[in-house]
Amino acid sequence: MRNKICFVAIFISLFSCNTNYRYIYTASPANNPYFTKKGESKLTADYSSSSNIRAVNKYAAGIDLQAAYALSDHWALASAYYNRREKDVFSFIENGPFESSVVRYKRNLFDIGGGYFVSLNKRETITFNFYGGMSFGKFSFTDNGIDSSGANYSRYHNNGITRWFFQPSFNFMPGEYVRFSYATKFSSVHYGDVQTSYTPQQLKYLYLNKVDNNTFVFIEPSINVQFGLPEIPWLNLDAGMSWASNPFNVLIFSNAVKVRSVNSSIGLNFDFSKMKKK
Repeated sequence: MRNKICFVAIFISLFSCNTNYRYIYTASPANNPYFTKKGESKLTADYSSSSNIRAVNKYAAGIDLQAAYALSDHWALASAYYNRREKDVFSFIENGPFESSVVRYKRNLFDIGGGYFVSLNKRETITFNFYGGMSFGKFSFTDNGIDSSGANYSRYHNNGITRWFFQPSFNFMPGEYVRFSYATKFSSVHYGDVQTSYTPQQLKYLYLNKVDNNTFVFIEPSINVQFGLPEIPWLNLDAGMSWASNPFNVLIFSNAVKVRSVNSSIGLNFDFSKMKKK
């Protein structure tokens, strides 16, 4: 009987999930302008939040600024800035170096790139778009809490980020004041320039040793809808949702490393080409 109990305990310890994890990536809206011809230009400012955050002592939110300009009837430049501030709280963690943790994240990314767009029908109400580019920025977090010995601790972990991405999409513009799109962004993200105060054992426990100086591929489908205002033709209400996943590193991302997978956003879109006409 004692041997059976020991076997069950070992089995649970091997296959139970780590309850003290770190989010190394957060979903974000696609920069997908609704261009149909040369000279169009757009600026979008969104407030974004991870909708899977439910606890009152946790948050994951920030801003997304996106700009684009159509150089010709088919080619465009695009850029974006992405910022997040996040907080997670973990308590009563068993079988690990941490008893409790308060983790605060900072994420900053700058995108620069361009793309191609083409109409799929004579009315130019449906377009196919293909954008790509690179991003650079930082991902960092601080970790404060109580370790397994009962002592207070303070840790930090910083990464420089380089990302290459490409993004196919379809835009639908059935009316003058309504349009929506579906896009899927494929991102190759490298985590380098590591600076940390975690010990090697703590990095291993959190699986951060698998992340530092490594590259991961994330898939981010997203939907977007914009509603125009007849009284202000150059202003649109912007809303969307996006999801992020990493299906290629299941072992790593099923343990102590996670993706904050759901993002919702709402904001304003400014159409400067219509502003000039006005």
